[in-house]
Amino acid sequence: MKSTIVEILAPQPSSWYKNQNGVAARGGCSQHGTPPCHDAIVASVVLANAGSENIQWAVCQRGLDELQSGQDGERI
Repeated sequence: MKSTIVEILAPQPSSWYKNQNGVAARGGCSQHGTPPCHDAIVASVVLANAGSENIQWAVCQRGLDELQSGQDGERI
């Protein structure tokens, strides 16, 4: 499902993420998962899509670039 970026923030602490068991709260990239993505987290992103409330992701630079270019996000 295609997501829209609502807000891009500096990387947030693990307590900021709604899913405390998710990849983002554990310090990984929500876009690519961990493993295989071991790149540094450069941003916390609030996303929206038609199927859910706002989604909070941590993303590496590659993941942020993909989201900004309009590619669909994967749900991790």
